[in-house]
Amino acid sequence: MKKVLSCSMVVLTLVFLSSFVFAGSAPELRGTWVGLVKMMAKDGTVKENKAVFVINKQEGKLFAGEKAWFAENKENLITEGFSGIVGDDGSLYLAEHEDGYTFGNLTGKETMSLYYLENGRKAKVIQYTMARIHFARAFVDIDKDGSKTIIRSEIVKVYPLNAERIMREADLNKDGKLSKKEWEEWKKDK
Repeated sequence: MKKVLSCSMVVLTLVFLSSFVFAGSAPELRGTWVGLVKMMAKDGTVKENKAVFVINKQEGKLFAGEKAWFAENKENLITEGFSGIVGDDGSLYLAEHEDGYTFGNLTGKETMSLYYLENGRKAKVIQYTMARIHFARAFVDIDKDGSKTIIRSEIVKVYPLNAERIMREADLNKDGKLSKKEWEEWKKDK
C-alpha cells in the first residue's frame, strides 16, 4: 500500500510540475495556415470561402501576421493584419487590425480552429478550419531564370504572402539571395 501511495504521489508531482512547463512555453505558430471559412451575416445568410493566415512573427506567446481572403467577386485579394497571444491554456486570441476578434485553439500540431466575432452594423460570425501548409516547391521550380540562386521577386511569384519571411529566415549570409543549400535547410523544418 505504501508503494502504491508513494508512486501515486510521484506521478501527481510530475504532472503538476509538467503543467508549469507547458504553461510557460508556446507552440510554434509561424507559417502559412489555409482553410475553409464559414460565415453567417446578421441577416442569417451563410457563405463559404477560403482564407489564409500567415503568421510571420512570433516572440514567445506573442505573434502577428496577416490574413487574406478573396472578395465575393473571387478576383480581389483582401488582406488584414492581426496581432495575437497564446493563453496559458494554449488558446489563441487574435485582435484584427481593422475590426473584430478571433479566438480558437490548435486542434493538432498542424491544424487549428478559429472563431471570429464582429458586432455592430457589419455583425457576423466566422468559423475557420485551418491547416498549416508546407513549402513543397523544389528549388528549380522557383529559380525561373536558372541563376542557381533564388531572389525575393522569384519567391513572391510562388509564395506571395511568405516571401518576406522566407528571405528573412532562410538567407543566412544576408546577401539578398538564397542558394539551393539555404533553401533546402530552411525548407526541411517547415
